[in-house]
Amino acid sequence: MPPRRILSLWLRALAMDRHSLAHGRGEPATPLVLIADTAHGPRIEALDPAAAAGGARAGMMLADARTLCPQIVTAPHDPAGDLAFLEQLAVWALRWGPWAALDPPDGLLVDITAVPHLFGGEARLLADVHAAFARRGLTVRAAIAPAAGAAWALAHFGGAGAILDPSPAAGPDMLAALADLPVAALRLDGDVLTVLRRLGIKRIGQLAGVEQGAGGRDAIQRRFRN
Repeated sequence: MPPRRILSLWLRALAMDRHSLAHGRGEPATPLVLIADTAHGPRIEALDPAAAAGGARAGMMLADARTLCPQIVTAPHDPAGDLAFLEQLAVWALRWGPWAALDPPDGLLVDITAVPHLFGGEARLLADVHAAFARRGLTVRAAIAPAAGAAWALAHFGGAGAILDPSPAAGPDMLAALADLPVAALRLDGDVLTVLRRLGIKRIGQLAGVEQGAGGRDAIQRRFRN
């Protein structure tokens, strides 16, 4: 049996890219944000580079963002539409493997086991991924690893087109292969990440001293074998 290989696709600008495809990209210098109504007023859910350059951030209240960037233009955020679009992309992504799944809110996972040789290897498969998404006007970060958790971590926090070879991740040295990634790559909740940062633990490699008897290292290892 060939070693399992998972392709993680992160559409980090999914909402903005879909809005641009539907409505046009407009003037590059015009700051655009997608907003959702909350009990405290409109909140920014997604934004374009011009809005980010003006000081806006995802999760910021629109009123606060407008004190920094008065020229902001708004449009409604449509998470249901984004999810439906992601479902369509999951079907389209079967061009790279026989199985694909949603990784909401903005990602896909594709099982590419025994497929890369059809593209001339994993590096060329990743190149084909990036070219295909670019043709559709979509921003993507992609990575390949032996398991979904490791592939997700690399797509979000690794270098461009990261590939984790089967051998390190299959054995006890998997954490060492991912040691330089931030602890956020473990997909921990915000409270846990805050505690780790307060303890001075910022990188996965700093968790190497956690005792297996306490279940810590084993639990971390399991996160990359999903």
